[in-house]
Amino acid sequence: MAGDRHLRPAQEADPVWRLWQGLPPEWRGPVIGPGIADWDKYTENDDRRVNLVGLPEVMIAELAWMAHWQAMDGTRSSVLATNQLANIVRRAMRENRPFPSSIRQMDWQTAFALQGWFYATRWGRLAPPDARARLRVIFRFARLALIARCHDGPCWELDDWNPRCDPRIPLTDREPLGNYGCSPGHITTEWLRPAVKWCLGTQLEAGTLRWTTVSQQRLKCLRRFDNWLTAAFTDPAEALGDPAAAAGQAAAFRRWVSDPRNRMTRESDSRHFDKRIHPRQLNDDLRAVAELFAFAAADPAQTQAVLGPGPWDRVTDTHAAAWLRQVTRIPHQRELNDEHYVDDHALTQIPAALPLLALPRDQQMPITRGDRSEVLAHGFDDPQAMRMILLQVLTGRRSSEIRTCRFDCLSAVPGATVDAAENEQIARFHYAQSKIDIAPDNILVDREVVAVIEEQQQWVRESFPGITPSHLFLQRTGNRQGDKPYPSGTYTFMLREFSKVVQITDSKGRPVSLSHTHRFRHTKLTRLAELGLPVHVLMRYAGHATPSMTMHYIAARQEHAEQAFLATTKLKADGTRIVFSHDDHDSLHLFNRADRFLPHGWCLLPPLQTCDKGNACLTCSVFVTDASHQPALERQLSETQALIDRADATFQERHGHPMPEDNVWLLQRRAEHHALTRLLDTIRAKPGRAVQGAGCGTTLTGPVPVALDLDHHRRIRP
Repeated sequence: MAGDRHLRPAQEADPVWRLWQGLPPEWRGPVIGPGIADWDKYTENDDRRVNLVGLPEVMIAELAWMAHWQAMDGTRSSVLATNQLANIVRRAMRENRPFPSSIRQMDWQTAFALQGWFYATRWGRLAPPDARARLRVIFRFARLALIARCHDGPCWELDDWNPRCDPRIPLTDREPLGNYGCSPGHITTEWLRPAVKWCLGTQLEAGTLRWTTVSQQRLKCLRRFDNWLTAAFTDPAEALGDPAAAAGQAAAFRRWVSDPRNRMTRESDSRHFDKRIHPRQLNDDLRAVAELFAFAAADPAQTQAVLGPGPWDRVTDTHAAAWLRQVTRIPHQRELNDEHYVDDHALTQIPAALPLLALPRDQQMPITRGDRSEVLAHGFDDPQAMRMILLQVLTGRRSSEIRTCRFDCLSAVPGATVDAAENEQIARFHYAQSKIDIAPDNILVDREVVAVIEEQQQWVRESFPGITPSHLFLQRTGNRQGDKPYPSGTYTFMLREFSKVVQITDSKGRPVSLSHTHRFRHTKLTRLAELGLPVHVLMRYAGHATPSMTMHYIAARQEHAEQAFLATTKLKADGTRIVFSHDDHDSLHLFNRADRFLPHGWCLLPPLQTCDKGNACLTCSVFVTDASHQPALERQLSETQALIDRADATFQERHGHPMPEDNVWLLQRRAEHHALTRLLDTIRAKPGRAVQGAGCGTTLTGPVPVALDLDHHRRIRP
């Protein structure tokens, strides 16, 4: 290109020229846009061009590479933001305003100040918020990607880590490439920062720690240690001094991090001030510091070679042992409670309110809050969040396992059949198991879960046409290739704001925050346990490696304990026990819940409930029968028809006209006759199957409405 002649060749020492040389010729600038096929797909500003004319050579190469990286990343090249930054630099050059010589040296604070100067000197006003936000976009991911590609040393030497921007950061097969990163460069203590980078980076590369653990837990623990050093010492290096003082310092640190106000690593953590700090969190903080000390003390020669002379020369195994001794033992026997259990009262409110999440923001719908008050609320325009939380309720999966599962997450189950009459549909759901490597990553699901997943797949096809999506739930913006999952922060924010509006409460009037989605995992596993599933089956369904972890999720509900006792202790009116034979036991527990014999079938009403229908069993939804009662049913059908004929003849003889069809007695007999007819038709069609609900099983031909079965967990076995 003619505009390339003033740029330096790729053999220069600056690695940015190597990146520039690897760009397609049409992307090298200084004007980017002409000659690029499908330019409108890569840019967010239609036919606008990126104009880098007049900028320093290094900046032209950097901004050209950043624009191309944004396009290949699946976002769109920030044309307006790049051009505005170019205008700011050109004006600074004309007016001799100092500015960094490259984008890599220009952090966000410097760019923020330059933008403010630009607006003040050119237009005499402050920079508007949208201009600030637009410029910040290119300093988030594109600049980090540029810095990572130009860094020839280990990836852990950088101040900001993000797998999306730096492919050298190792990820396991079960860890999706998300938008989140971490910044060890935020550690303020000069001698601590490189040690944390080296320790965590080495363990990450060796596979001792996973990226999820490093970015979301371990680095936060060490940042709290950094904050404590600054707050507790005039000279933070005293923490690596006398080994005899290490035990007292560790105890002081434990007391300090026990205060929720001292645990902040970002502003959003302030909402957790009123929460109790679990001993396990304190142990994590202490263990992270102890492991850092042990890592540095394991090889003093290498520590000095990597970190240079400094406070780390004094650290010993004694320091690590003293800190590790402050880790307290947490009893394995947890308190039996239902703290994390979501009861039926709350679950009945959730499906009724969930459509509000999918409703467009310019529309409203009435909702009933937990306190029975009715309000008119605006929609949240997020159908994906609605389906994600519904899948968590139905399956008991972790939020990450739903949010990052792949698009084609359903597969057929060999040997499974679909019963059209019962509308049963069994499929295998492959979720995104990223926590335990040896744990399974799939479960069997029913038609309700399949219906929700298929509805989401259809939404993705309509919202992202012409692409092959990687995930079932997608980031809605900056995701042209469909390879970025729904952000975890957005999901939490949506559910937190949704909870504020709908105000779900349980049967005791306590608020149920929907953003704490792990409660639904506790609830699902508790209900499966109450059905009598063996521990190894529960462990397989939960995706746990040990049965003790599975039992941690089971809530000891007083209601279920009483039901289980009454189900196993049958008493007569005089208080004596009822003795059943083995056959009686099997008959009484048809489908694990029947306890009433009828002449023509069984009643499935639970033992603790009473019936107010009299003898209207034929039209009752909990009535069940089978082919063994076919003669009795056929006899009852003929007798019912004969009874109708006799009554009609008597009525006509007395009144001179046939009995009206709306006669109350006749309506009931007609209903019984119709129910008997359907029962017998079903029995003849399927002689080996029990028929429930007066033979009213039908095949749904339209969309399947998802309704939570709030009674299923009460079907207990003695």
